[in-house]
Amino acid sequence: MKEIVIGVLWRIAFVLVLSAPVLSARQVEIIRYPPAPPQENTLSMMLGRFGYFWASDPAFAPIYGNGSVFGGELRLGGRIVTGWLEGSYRTRTGKFSFTGEETKVAVTALEGGVIFRILPGPFMPYAGAGVGYYSYAETNEPIGRAKKYQWGACAVAGATLKIADRIALDYRIKYSTCRMRPADTKIEIGGLTLGLGLGLFF
Repeated sequence: MKEIVIGVLWRIAFVLVLSAPVLSARQVEIIRYPPAPPQENTLSMMLGRFGYFWASDPAFAPIYGNGSVFGGELRLGGRIVTGWLEGSYRTRTGKFSFTGEETKVAVTALEGGVIFRILPGPFMPYAGAGVGYYSYAETNEPIGRAKKYQWGACAVAGATLKIADRIALDYRIKYSTCRMRPADTKIEIGGLTLGLGLGLFF
């Protein structure tokens, strides 16, 4: 009986010795290549934007009206805090208030700031604020062409909805303010923009 037990133990030891290199290599592989943790949601993305702008200045809105605004946005950051940079453009044609002459106005904006995500998950509401650099150009017969550049401020609130692995829809309200004097009258060119964006996570 003793000889049988010793023979079995020798066989087990022999098998362990032969399999040791394989087990050791497998252990190194597990340590070297641990399973990747699941990706967490991020707000970093590129977006194309379309929105509708309402002027906040009662003297500005009747002349040039409200209208569409187009732009693009870049977000860089993490799950909670993200920096954003946006360029946008809008143009309208109206009637000059004193002479009735046709007037064309174009506003180009470069805005940026920080947004904070409020809730985690595929539906990500957020809010934030920033600054903007605005270019205002007005062309009409009485005054020719007037152009002005001015700093301003803006605030945003919205929500990003993840609809696919790397694709999202973004709903946003933005309020901007910028007072400038392109000619003889000081005006407020900011206002409220309600917009929709299509984004690609990266």
